[in-house]
This record gives sequence, structure tokens and C-alpha cells, in this order.
Amino acid sequence: MIRMICDPAELAGEDITGKYILRKLNYHWFAYGKAAIVTACKGAILHLDREETVYSERWGRRAYTGTGKRYPGGICPISAVACICDTPDDVNAVIQLDVEAQEEFYQLIAKAEARVHALAASSQNSFFLAAAE
Repeated sequence: MIRMICDPAELAGEDITGKYILRKLNYHWFAYGKAAIVTACKGAILHLDREETVYSERWGRRAYTGTGKRYPGGICPISAVACICDTPDDVNAVIQLDVEAQEEFYQLIAKAEARVHALAASSQNSFFLAAAE
């Protein structure tokens, strides 16, 4: 199950040990990352492990398997949690949305640039037509 967290107060007193968390990344498009497994909840601080990723044919990128090695991942405040996932597949699905959103973001930029170039070209043509009159 994937659960989006809008307000950190939603997690007050809840033990999310054993769950995957993702944090909202500071990009221009939808992005969640820094996935980690909560190993302990101590007040407002979460203790984390990072999980090894492997290349996955299914996702076409490095992905979480749930069977890899774990590495100490430090701590983070509970207020940083933007998404909680139960399984590695849930984590990979959220990250895949980020991959797709990034692609869409760059396509929109290219489309907007093409429109501005077209506008500039038509504006320049108008200038030459007006000058010729």
C-alpha cells in the first residue's frame, strides 16, 4: 500500500518501523526519493537503513528488491516523510512516476521553446512585411 503524507501530524504516535519511506525532492517536477526502511521510531526522529538496489528488467533501471543488503542510512525527522510504502514494488512504482514526470517536464519545456521560436519567427516576418510597405 502507498500512503501519501500531507501533514506530518498524521504520523503522530504511529510506529512505522519496517516500512519504506520516501521524501519529497526539491525538483521542478513531481519527485519522491531517498527511499529508506525505518528501523526505529524515537519520538520525532526516524532511524533508517538504506537498501541495495539492482538493475531490474521490469523497471528498466536500478530498483529496490527487498532482498538486497542493507546499510545504515542515518536518521531523518518524521516531518520529512512524504510517502510511506509497504513493499519494494510500491517504492519502485512511486519512483517510476518520478521518471515519467521528469520526461513530461522536459517535453513541456521543449514544446514551450518551440512555440516561442515560432512566435519570434512570425514576429520577425511581420516586421519585414511592415517595413516593405
